[in-house]
Amino acid sequence: MKPKCVAVVSLLVALASFQRPSAQAPTPPATGLIRDVAPRTFAMVVRADGAVLAWGQDPHGGGVRSAPVVVDLPGKALKVAVNLNSSTAYALLEDGSVVAWGQNDEGQLGNGVPGQNGVLGIYPKPSIAPVKVTGLKDIIEIAAGRKHAVALRRDGTVWAWGTRDDGVLGDGDARPAGSLRVVSALAPIPVPGLVDIVHIAVGPNHSLALRRDGRVMSWGGNNAGELGLGTRATGWTPGEVVGLERIVAVAAGNAVTNGVSGAVRDDGTVWMWGVNTSAMMGNGQGATAPDEPGGRNLLPVQVAGLAGAKTLAIGSGHVAAILGDGSLLMWGHNGYRELGFVTQGSYQLRPARLTGFTNVVSVHLGAMRTYAVRADGTLWAWGMGNYRVPGVLATNLKVPTRIDLP
Repeated sequence: MKPKCVAVVSLLVALASFQRPSAQAPTPPATGLIRDVAPRTFAMVVRADGAVLAWGQDPHGGGVRSAPVVVDLPGKALKVAVNLNSSTAYALLEDGSVVAWGQNDEGQLGNGVPGQNGVLGIYPKPSIAPVKVTGLKDIIEIAAGRKHAVALRRDGTVWAWGTRDDGVLGDGDARPAGSLRVVSALAPIPVPGLVDIVHIAVGPNHSLALRRDGRVMSWGGNNAGELGLGTRATGWTPGEVVGLERIVAVAAGNAVTNGVSGAVRDDGTVWMWGVNTSAMMGNGQGATAPDEPGGRNLLPVQVAGLAGAKTLAIGSGHVAAILGDGSLLMWGHNGYRELGFVTQGSYQLRPARLTGFTNVVSVHLGAMRTYAVRADGTLWAWGMGNYRVPGVLATNLKVPTRIDLP
């Protein structure tokens, strides 16, 4: 991490029937239901009333918020996102605009002039208060990667900003003449070649976009085949994932330094591709180093024995699928009990049901922690705690535990 990085997280919270989906403005959930959760070391929850609560620890050794506090935003929020190292946060407001706050060394705030690119060696200023992301309107979904962000507009177009490393913005190789490094985008740009998109998913260095026709597009880093194109070449522009059709949901995450992708088909089957370092393929194969057989999966492979899935979530080492009956299947790394049940060893090699935990409507995976919202509007968490945060948030939770919000 660059020495100039500041401890921003404490400041962030102080100031601040499977039917193919359609790209429509999101409607707030039913009264009493949590709208969204963004879990990292710094976590945010959107309450039913649109208020955003935040807590956690600055990963660079800064301050700690020991309990959820309300972030001062210019409007009610529908969705939130936090980047990989918890240094930049985003909120999608009810009016379709997006605000961001935190670090900005690669233009992650997106508040520059339209069309403006970063100058190598000159870093845009961070902001401890939420600032409006330039030019975004009618946004229905947001997601954050390592140092970039992606937004889906109601018209089915996709917009991205921040670093261009590894092709994460999807607009081509933008290296200046004689440079080994690409420049960043300081304001949102349209990702070319994407139309009729209804859903997006973003890992640290790669992105997925679900088209209305059930096909999936991907772009960005591809060291482990996480783009599903049958190669390991960087995806500087979007390409269609090979062999996938009738998809209704997509998810993206990572294991260690490599990417993982997944999709749910309209028949309830789940398909995975990318690295298997944390046994996230769910195919019974143990955790495999990338260079070992089965360690990289360049094309989607069906997760055997899994049926009835409705949605999918991928974290940094573990995977969860919600079934149509509201039950939860989980697999992958479980060294910190982030799967919520006992396994033989640190990995669950195949999907297993989290018994006794029902009526799940959404699940949100962080690095070593899992959050879930149930139909009664309650928030639950399990996995590794933050030892510097008092109370239940500090505890290593071995089983799902209810988190009472103010």
